[in-house]
Amino acid sequence: MLMLALQAHLPDRSGHAKPMNITVTKIAPGQFTLTLDAQAMDLGERDLKTLWMRIEDALRPADRAKREEQFKSFLSRLAGANDSGIQALLRTAAHEDILVLLYSSEQDESLKKKLYGNMSENSIKMYVEDLLFAFREGVPGYRVDDAMLRLTGTVDKMVDAGTLSFKSPR
Repeated sequence: MLMLALQAHLPDRSGHAKPMNITVTKIAPGQFTLTLDAQAMDLGERDLKTLWMRIEDALRPADRAKREEQFKSFLSRLAGANDSGIQALLRTAAHEDILVLLYSSEQDESLKKKLYGNMSENSIKMYVEDLLFAFREGVPGYRVDDAMLRLTGTVDKMVDAGTLSFKSPR
């Protein structure tokens, strides 16, 4: 069992510093317990990594900007993917991730055309309705991050398997 512990001093409502015990305990492969004083919650590895990414974003805003540039580069590259690879991605990726991908493609006409051009009319109708409902107030940054990290991982695996390829740069 692996355990990391620290004590933070956080101000209470009256402004006095109050110590808070924070521990992270590995309870099984890929499973952790995060404890804040007496409040414990079980997290999967991905959730813990996401939490860490949020903390890093708060501490280092430049890293967030760098990640956004990486996502933009990924989206730009995806516009040059082969059609059968895009179709496989649309079948493989989680519905929520595809919604974020479609939402993110709104500013890139070639990617938007590529994605919708590889969907059936029923799929287009379903995704458009879901986009209008799910993201009527925009997409929180953490959802974009989570979806993009999963999508880049999925695309990398598909490229390694030969399922998805990209046009050669001219």
